[in-house]
Amino acid sequence: MTKSKPAPARKEEAPAGTLFWALTPQQAAILAAIVIVTIAIYLPSMRNGWVFDDWQEFVDNKLIHNWSFVWNSFRYDSWWFLEPRQLPASAYYRPLENTWFAANALLFGTHPAAWHLTKIALHAVAVILCFRVAQLLTGEVAAGLIAAAIFGVTPAHTGGVVWASAIPEPLSTVFELGAMTFLIGRKPGWSRGLFIALILYACATLTHESAILFPLIVFAYAFIFESDENVEGAGTGRRMVEALLVCAPFVAVAIAYICARLNALGANYMFGVPPSGTGTLVLRGFVVLKAHHTPAEILMTMPVVLIAYLAILTLPQVAGPTHEVRWITHPAPIVFVSAAALVVLAAAAIVAAWRSPRRRIFLFCAAWSLFTIAPALNLDALWWPVDDRYLYAPSFGWSLAVAVAVLQIAAAGATARKAVGVAMAALLAMYAISTMRTERYWYDDVAFFQRCVEIAPRESDYRVRLAAALNKAGNPEQAAAELEAGTALDPDDVHLHLKLAQQYKMMGREVEFEQEFQKFNQLSQAKVERERAAPAAGASQPADTP
Repeated sequence: MTKSKPAPARKEEAPAGTLFWALTPQQAAILAAIVIVTIAIYLPSMRNGWVFDDWQEFVDNKLIHNWSFVWNSFRYDSWWFLEPRQLPASAYYRPLENTWFAANALLFGTHPAAWHLTKIALHAVAVILCFRVAQLLTGEVAAGLIAAAIFGVTPAHTGGVVWASAIPEPLSTVFELGAMTFLIGRKPGWSRGLFIALILYACATLTHESAILFPLIVFAYAFIFESDENVEGAGTGRRMVEALLVCAPFVAVAIAYICARLNALGANYMFGVPPSGTGTLVLRGFVVLKAHHTPAEILMTMPVVLIAYLAILTLPQVAGPTHEVRWITHPAPIVFVSAAALVVLAAAAIVAAWRSPRRRIFLFCAAWSLFTIAPALNLDALWWPVDDRYLYAPSFGWSLAVAVAVLQIAAAGATARKAVGVAMAALLAMYAISTMRTERYWYDDVAFFQRCVEIAPRESDYRVRLAAALNKAGNPEQAAAELEAGTALDPDDVHLHLKLAQQYKMMGREVEFEQEFQKFNQLSQAKVERERAAPAAGASQPADTP
């Protein structure tokens, strides 16, 4: 690596006529405009109501109004209140998530507009921190402003901002960006800045488990930007040691978090929900459990998932409440095509970044995005392989990389600056429009699950939840129609037939109920027989039988 680099500012001396962070009044006004526009784009979401997990987590949660709710959230998993006698109830240890819910419930009750406003305010704080970290890393106000503008309006953040339950991702990202701000600006040794960074990092871990890899980001920052400054002429080994010393306190915090998580969840739930037994209710289709997948299936699905995340980040119209990304259980052309596309894209990005004088910034952006998305690639621990919310933290690295690339292109001359300016204005406008269009899908359960069914029509869980939402809204006929459409798409889905039979019974359509319940019993019995016959068939065949 070249020794010449834009060093992050440790201590800024504000020139005359500047305001906070050495910003001129014009630059401060632009930053304020970015924040105001971001808020304005999300203000329509204040009309939204409660969606999906909102009901269980805080609307119908009677325990949330007791102080013991917060205390027990530090002792047990985040969903402990569902069945306190059978713990853990989930694989999530996020005490500050429940603290946020409890604080909102205390201040605003169950009025959704105020809850949504606090989420918008939190996103505005994230935009400001995005600017500040980008400014410190690059030493350029322009890079920070462009990164903040992209981060503020990218449609990938819509779910994380407008859905009240989706607090862990934006809140933990705010803590991580805050920790980076104090880390970069700290004084040598055990300074106040380092202590504040450690406290903020501890808060990030107690908000969302993805923060567990933040010490790797600290290591990447120290190795890329600081080691060769502190040890002039030192080799790579010595520089790595210096970077390890910087990230060691953060590793200690991560270890403390792991111990707290282990104490709350136990070993079985440490890395996700363990595989459940196949009891009679599960076999017959009365109960649907989370499906677990083999390492081979995870590897085959991974390239498609990564391509989907790249599309969500880059294309304005792709963001939404769900995505049609299904598990791949057998080698298929899409696996090899996606893997090849990833290799080509990665190679092109590496070559372009290495040729750039800003390669250090690009390297850090890659480290930030990869380490923040990595926990979401533990696919077997997730309910759905792809979710926009998991891009909230990684999108900072993406936004900064785009900002630096844009400035580098613009530096070529006046024509390039005009072209880049027009292109960025068009992109931000498309992002803003897409964000405003997407946030309406979180209006209520009906709007949310209707959109989910539109995107993934073969996902039976969405059909069932949409039918429940329609029944709650007083539209049982449409609920029955949705379940009928689901059984038409997948005639062998046992659980869908059960739900449709129950729907007919509730509506008083006895003849159709009898027919549908008989169909359910036939499919259920056939499923049980297949499950019981599978082990015997496997044992009766030679070991080398494919």
